[in-house]
Amino acid sequence: MRIWVTGIGIVSPLARGARATMDRLIAGERAFAPLSLFEIPGTRARIAAEVRDLSPEEVAPPGEAEGWSRTDAMAVLSAREALAQAGVDPRGMPVDLVVGGTTAGMFETEELLAWLSHDPSAIAPLKRMLSHPLSSTADHVRAAVGPFRRVRSVCSACSSGANAVLLGAAWLRAGLSTRVLAGGADGLCRLTYTGFGALSAVDPEPCRPFDRRRAGLNLGEAAAFLLLESEDAARARGAEPIVELRGWATGAEAHHITNPEREGRTAARVMRDALRCAALAPSDLDYVNAHGTATPLNDVMESAALRACLGAEVSRIAVSSSKGQIGHTLGAAGAVEAAITALAIARGVMPPTGGLEEVDPECQLLHLKEAREAPIRAAMSNSFGFGGTDSVLVLAQPDRFPPPLGAGSAPVRRSVVVTAAATIGPLGVLASRGGAAYLEPGPPPAEGPIAFNTSAHLDLARARRLDRAGRLATAAILTAISDAGLGDAAQGDAGDPAAEVAPSRTLPGAIVGASFGSVDASTAYMRRIYDKGAKYASPADFPNLVPSSPVGHASIYLGLRGPVFAMADLGATAEAAMITAIELITAGEGEALAAGSVEEASPMVERCLGPICSQVVSGGVRSEGAAVLLFESAARVRERGARPVATVAWWSSWRGDGAGMLAGAPAPALPGASGEVARAQPSVPSPAAVFVGRKEERIAACLRGSPWAEVPCSTLAPRAGDHEGAGGFAAAAAVAALASGALASVLILGGAPDRGYAILLVAPGDA
Repeated sequence: MRIWVTGIGIVSPLARGARATMDRLIAGERAFAPLSLFEIPGTRARIAAEVRDLSPEEVAPPGEAEGWSRTDAMAVLSAREALAQAGVDPRGMPVDLVVGGTTAGMFETEELLAWLSHDPSAIAPLKRMLSHPLSSTADHVRAAVGPFRRVRSVCSACSSGANAVLLGAAWLRAGLSTRVLAGGADGLCRLTYTGFGALSAVDPEPCRPFDRRRAGLNLGEAAAFLLLESEDAARARGAEPIVELRGWATGAEAHHITNPEREGRTAARVMRDALRCAALAPSDLDYVNAHGTATPLNDVMESAALRACLGAEVSRIAVSSSKGQIGHTLGAAGAVEAAITALAIARGVMPPTGGLEEVDPECQLLHLKEAREAPIRAAMSNSFGFGGTDSVLVLAQPDRFPPPLGAGSAPVRRSVVVTAAATIGPLGVLASRGGAAYLEPGPPPAEGPIAFNTSAHLDLARARRLDRAGRLATAAILTAISDAGLGDAAQGDAGDPAAEVAPSRTLPGAIVGASFGSVDASTAYMRRIYDKGAKYASPADFPNLVPSSPVGHASIYLGLRGPVFAMADLGATAEAAMITAIELITAGEGEALAAGSVEEASPMVERCLGPICSQVVSGGVRSEGAAVLLFESAARVRERGARPVATVAWWSSWRGDGAGMLAGAPAPALPGASGEVARAQPSVPSPAAVFVGRKEERIAACLRGSPWAEVPCSTLAPRAGDHEGAGGFAAAAAVAALASGALASVLILGGAPDRGYAILLVAPGDA
């Protein structure tokens, strides 16, 4: 199937609206001005690309603006524009939503966090904190613009918006969706402003991408969404395409948390992979919208990667960076620049690189210093993020090229299996069969951090940059891939020639989230800024505050170079990550993905964010831990002669109270009985169970009236800890029960306010 872009919405520092933003980009306007949102004494830079006259009150329901953010406002306005241009109303047809970002409501909450940290006894559920979780932007877009059927929040630092589009495309290509609103949004805040300053990455003057005198980036803020549709669905309602989304790819460098590979090997590999997905050659491209941050290292790396990928065509293909006009909009950048690339194709006009005067000899490309009118058959949009997550999108004129391979046939969905699981929690570091320990009677976990000896599981010298969440996540993934016999494949040499040309989809990756990110570390960081000034911003601490840093660190330590990003969905983050991994493998976008979540012991989460955002009032000891499952395509497992420990038989996600959402689930299996017998005799005991992280009314409502309502239900929180990541421990326990033969099928249920997830795992061969 072809994928059409039928609607585009942008809120940028240059203008509100896609058309107005593009007009001003083409005119060469630049949005940099003195920062007015906040003041931070001691900062080297005092400018930014700010969206003026923006307020959450514009989009929040009456009386609810206290819990909404500037990021939410930009996201809602751009989402509305994209849907309006496409002529799509989510109330009348199914639409899914993916939002990429990094900051959410940090601007609105960072001062409060710093204040609360001075008096821990004052920590309490505060409505103002509702905008803090990364997932809040997607929730607020859904509330203001939806309903949406499936909703996800993605973070891969500065490539988050591009990966949101990629995930939407994967859903469409696999036939899991017919329409997806995909994009990104990020607002300015003190944390990122001082953090990039601490890294000496900010230019106090307007930035100069690819220029010999460039001295760093300028920060901006923005939001953009693209309405993606299958060609058949769009034609059925008489819609016309703006452009075709033809190809995409994402892969991790496994190199450094902030510095890119100088040679650009991974970036070039991902570009080639995206072109391969698009069934295009460099000779088909006419334009590249570069990541182009104006930092010394990034621009050299990207230039080298473009030369390596494009070969002789590099002297013909025009290149520009939008960051020279609107700044680096962080998690929104990949979506904003994809939208600009789409508009460039539709208009036949390539925007310039603002600030570029004298091209750096190491960055020699066909740079545009002024806008150029010319037909653009196809174009590429590059996005690179902290941790080395490189993502590339390829767009083209509609019907200009033959359909990509397989695009004209019915969707092909691949079978997914589980080959390992791992948990790090109150009972220690456990591999696949060890997770069953959390099902056994025993005392609750002790309060506070769990005992974890880093040196027993990781090389301390290599793990020195990892914070606690990064170490827990890395050790959990390492345990799982070792248990599955993938250790050598996952920890290959970054310079391995075979890996340099392998499609990113075939390389091991990871999707690991945290419900609220590094809250306590962010709070301590901001307290120093407020108390002592910007010069106390730590360049070592800042990279660990990005929500995707734990999985980014894991990819670097373990050499994971496939898809790598984070998810966030309150108390259902582990389940969201696992189902996203299943969907990507089903769609052919991955072969082996470790997925789960990591949660740290945190007074701020336990007393404030948990109760107000997740509606979790602790019923026991919170504790902490990490849990992951290793998902692989069944075909890959057969090829490498391995044996799965479980098979994914069914999965689902929803928004709402969950009532009736298990209607499509297979009935619990009975020993030696056909499916018909199992459904006819639901009261007969069977080797089936329901596993949940925490006992909640929303889970009971989901089960009510379904065949699974009569199946024994086990809750993991009493032994694993009553925290947001308990669902990952439930999944690991399910794997252990299936691997041991104690059960034939386990339904894993997880949820948070107004959302839920279900995964049915069965014993190998019973699917």
